Amino acid sequence: MKRLLIFLLLFSVAGLSAQEKQNYKIDIKIKGLEDSVLYLANYFGEKTLLVDTAFRKRKNNYLFENKKLLKGGIYIVIGQNRNSIFEFLIADSQDLKFNSDMDNLIEKMEVKGSNENSLFFRYLSKSNIQYTLLKKYQEKLSHLSSENDSIQIINQLIQNLNTEIVDYKKDIIEAYPHTFISHFFLAMKSPDSKLSPNSSKQDSIKAFQYYKKHYWDYFDFEDDRLIRTPVFHNKLDYYFSAIAHPMPDSLLLEIDHFLSRIPEKSELYKHSLWYLTVKFDQSKRMGYDQILVHFADNYYAKGKAGWLNSSVLKNILEEAKKRRNSLIGKEAPNLVMQNLDLSPISMYSLTNKYTILYFWSPSCGHCKVETPKLKDFYTKNAKKFDLEVFAVCADTNMQEMKTYILENKLNWINVNGPRSYTQNFHELYNVYSTPYIFILDKSKTIIAKQISSEQLFDFISNYETIKQNKE
Repeated sequence: MKRLLIFLLLFSVAGLSAQEKQNYKIDIKIKGLEDSVLYLANYFGEKTLLVDTAFRKRKNNYLFENKKLLKGGIYIVIGQNRNSIFEFLIADSQDLKFNSDMDNLIEKMEVKGSNENSLFFRYLSKSNIQYTLLKKYQEKLSHLSSENDSIQIINQLIQNLNTEIVDYKKDIIEAYPHTFISHFFLAMKSPDSKLSPNSSKQDSIKAFQYYKKHYWDYFDFEDDRLIRTPVFHNKLDYYFSAIAHPMPDSLLLEIDHFLSRIPEKSELYKHSLWYLTVKFDQSKRMGYDQILVHFADNYYAKGKAGWLNSSVLKNILEEAKKRRNSLIGKEAPNLVMQNLDLSPISMYSLTNKYTILYFWSPSCGHCKVETPKLKDFYTKNAKKFDLEVFAVCADTNMQEMKTYILENKLNWINVNGPRSYTQNFHELYNVYSTPYIFILDKSKTIIAKQISSEQLFDFISNYETIKQNKE
């Protein structure tokens, strides 16, 4: 309660009114700082962006000034050697004065013009003291044997330190719930799953489910200033890398739910939509190509990214169109092509339980490695799994195709891709490089793609097991 009273007195004396000026002025004087130039930067997602430059005027004096307002968030003063000197908030004021000493920069920092920054540096000073004590206790622990009675005492001291800094932030949040510093502290907060060391596996599952459900509880999606902190992007990335279910269908539900919580015109929304688009499009995980199609159909094609460059938007929509026909779960487009006898063969004429659709070329170096592996799998497992290979040669040279097939005794269904009675296979299957393997079930639904020959046995075996369990 005493700390809370101190905070209340601080704000009641200085006042909470925002500056009316439409410009920023950041005056810095730090004893012992000899840099000839300082840089002002801000966080933005996973990046740090340069905002302004200030040259040394008088001894240890620097001034950042411009006839426009800065967007709220956490800003960084950077030295001439690209070293971070200190961070501060753009929140309640943009007419700021910072005065300190390099000998003890944070603890000696004097702030004028911003109540929130006064709170911020009090918190940083407190954190530095706690961190110094923490290192001291951890150093002691490292020199004690596991049987030493002092271990329990030191661990309790460490726990007390952690509790104290948590309580310190809690006091600020309770006193000033609508300030940026409170929103920032809350954004850093994680839900407490209350998992004990002796918890069962079932307890762990429940704890994880609780943690996932409440992960974003303390984050204010209405406060766009949080995009200019180191918290949001890391929290976003961790959620979709380690917490959200990785299966494509489940992931799409997670993405839609998450984006629905953010105002569409906000910078938080723009960053999230673009970051998630790129993140999952770059993934090599099978089936993730449908995520871009989902983004294209539900966001980019519906005008929910009006801020995006028109050529980039066009590329996204065109790429989604290419992928649409060959997504996992879709019925594979039929292929009718000439075999070695120049007779037409339809892929749909195959009645096997599984069809391995293999795109290859006799001149492709990777195919020369992959094809023998596929042949070995085919020889051992064609009858076991009731499968057939429909091998589409991408090369226009029929003679080279024949020679390679005969020399390597490839006794599956061989057809020439360019000699087709159906639409161009490149467009139908979005295949522009070889080798490329699809697995189709009996109804010619795509159940796997971009898979290697060495993965075929395990995939089909697992698929059979899952199918049997469902039946």
